[in-house]
Amino acid sequence: MAHKITFGTLSPKGLADVRMIKQSDIGKCPHVIMVASHYRDDGSCRCNDKSHTKMREWGYRWSDGAWR
Repeated sequence: MAHKITFGTLSPKGLADVRMIKQSDIGKCPHVIMVASHYRDDGSCRCNDKSHTKMREWGYRWSDGAWR
């Protein structure tokens, strides 16, 4: 049994957009980003996805095929 972390968006109406991600998948992310939308449905992170521009907002820069 894999340990999972539950993520969601908290609003006045309660928790929405709930996702469970394996702890081991989060540990594979080079930046260990704790945001559910950073992970694909297969559990892989989006550090190598140039279209994941949210990372630019977080201060990362695209270089050599990955967000750094």
